[in-house]
Amino acid sequence: MRRMSYALAALVCSAGVVLSACSPTQPSEISTPAPENSAPASQETPSPSPSPSASDDAFAPEIGWEMGNSQKPHTPGSVLLAHDFRVGVHDDYYRVVIEFVGEGEPGWIVSWKDEAVEMGRGDPLPIPAGNVLDVHIEGTTMPVLEAQAEQYYSGPADKRLDEKAIAWFDGSFEGQTHVAISSDIERPYRIFTLEDPQRVVIDLQR
Repeated sequence: MRRMSYALAALVCSAGVVLSACSPTQPSEISTPAPENSAPASQETPSPSPSPSASDDAFAPEIGWEMGNSQKPHTPGSVLLAHDFRVGVHDDYYRVVIEFVGEGEPGWIVSWKDEAVEMGRGDPLPIPAGNVLDVHIEGTTMPVLEAQAEQYYSGPADKRLDEKAIAWFDGSFEGQTHVAISSDIERPYRIFTLEDPQRVVIDLQR
């Protein structure tokens, strides 16, 4: 009698296994409960906030403003060719950028003058006189080779910032590139370099 009960129990278990194996299971019916107090996974990866870089012409370093003369030597052997000349107007300052190609680090001589004159001939530049920030960038070269002439800046010499200020590109001569910025008044300025590409940046307070 006990042997028959064991046999019956085994038969019932075998039938259960067969039914379980034959019954299809839908994937949608399987769910794993989320642990309590768990936050839902984010659908988007937040982008990092942009930071100032040397490639951004709006970047402003933490340096002081000047009113008097400014001078910085160039690195020996610098051979830089003026490639671009552009301006911009920001909330607190005007910006003039001279971009170079070549090797080395530029220097400069900067001062406020009553007027700026053309390098070589000495004729007054055709910009309003009275308050002119005169900038001579050193360690530069004239486009003496054909390949240099193709890269040398060939755009407009005058770049107006607004009704109060205008910048003038006078070109390169005897190791210097000359830029003059005429303003309605003498304004505090700052001058610095940026790299990749090599640039000299002049800001005037608005």
